[in-house]
Amino acid sequence: MNTTTAKILKILFQSEITIDEMYLYLDIEKSAIVKSINQINEFLESIGLNKIEKEDNNYRLSLEKEEWEYLYSKYDVLTFEDKVDYLYVKFIAKGFINLEKEKEILGVSRSTILRCFQAIRDDFYKNGTEYEYVHGKGLKLKNISVSDKIKFCKKVIKLFIEEDILITPLKNIFDDLKKFDTKSRIIKLYMILKKANISINYFTLSFLCAVEVYLDVFKKFEMGGQKYRDSDCWNEIAKIVEEFGEDFEEQYKNQITSYIVIYLNEGESLENTLKNKAHKIIDELITELNISKIEENLKKMLFYRIYISLFKYENNILKIKKITPIKDQEILMGVLNKVLNKNSYELYYSDKVSLTQILRKIIIDDNLNSVKSILLLFNEGTLSDQAVFRKNLKKTVPHINFEMEATYLHKKNIIPKSKNYDLIISDEKISNDVLVLEYFSSLKIQELIEKKIFEIGLSKI
Repeated sequence: MNTTTAKILKILFQSEITIDEMYLYLDIEKSAIVKSINQINEFLESIGLNKIEKEDNNYRLSLEKEEWEYLYSKYDVLTFEDKVDYLYVKFIAKGFINLEKEKEILGVSRSTILRCFQAIRDDFYKNGTEYEYVHGKGLKLKNISVSDKIKFCKKVIKLFIEEDILITPLKNIFDDLKKFDTKSRIIKLYMILKKANISINYFTLSFLCAVEVYLDVFKKFEMGGQKYRDSDCWNEIAKIVEEFGEDFEEQYKNQITSYIVIYLNEGESLENTLKNKAHKIIDELITELNISKIEENLKKMLFYRIYISLFKYENNILKIKKITPIKDQEILMGVLNKVLNKNSYELYYSDKVSLTQILRKIIIDDNLNSVKSILLLFNEGTLSDQAVFRKNLKKTVPHINFEMEATYLHKKNIIPKSKNYDLIISDEKISNDVLVLEYFSSLKIQELIEKKIFEIGLSKI
């Protein structure tokens, strides 16, 4: 068993997946992935659990929650990143670490533990964090930089996001750090954010959980919302926090209140480096895709998706979901990869697919006026309901003028040749320039319209 098997298990915990897709996350030969799956299956069989199965090229591991917990209690292979995270979080949280003891806990060689700690030492040197050697005991922190406090918070966020798939050493230090049950805490935070009308996602919930751990370790955390302390907004949010978080520590209540008040008055408080990267990506995508305008909500959606995707990749958070790629994805994926490669950025594959879906919506929205006139050709039976049908279509796409005629009129060339339509749709095959639907419905017609508009948008790239 090796770090590749650890990553494969992380992926299969979240989704079924093909070998081709796995290759995009693991960056090793496909034959090596198959070999690793066989190793995992041997291990699963040895502890009496279901094996990984293949169906229609998709690999899946069907286990109940308790079985996954049992698996991770028996599985002790950590990736290099997991080992570094474990040592980093423990050293910062405890202020002291003995690498000889940690070598035994992790079950690794002396050279491995030193190689892992070298990554931490390099960060400490760069960020200004200092430690000293205590003879016969280990390493003791002298001073922790602001940068490493922020990095500690990010690693704790990662632990909350990956809590269900933490391997024993990481799970032990995580359980030692937090003084609350994650599920009950998230329920309370969810109720607070919902009543405050704040956007809710796993990233925000994990961040707010991490804040309490940070407070417990460093005794202080400042969101920067104190300037709103005497405002009506602060008082209103403070009441909501008190309503659902009555048992929270006072300082933690203040930080949650501060976070929400800042969000409501200034927008979400985000890391400047990642914000700048996200804005740079958006600006270059707009140029590459020849987009003239983006509706505000779509732009906000794109920004947060890019921001969270960058955060995940840069912090080695392998959180994915199975997403069906859209048609013509290759073109958008090519443009996205061009922008990312130009700036030396990288994202996980599933996040790239999510971004192409948002970009598709933006392209369609930007090119809506490229289709203004549509001819619908019906057989005689369907034509009798055209008044109701036209009314439904107008609700769906009000900017388009729909004309409806019987199919035989088009076949007999009775419809004037001079009449120009951006799109002709029929319920039977007539000619190559006519799109065919098996049956007419407002939803099906909307799909064809979006497909046409998207093609027009792509032609401008």
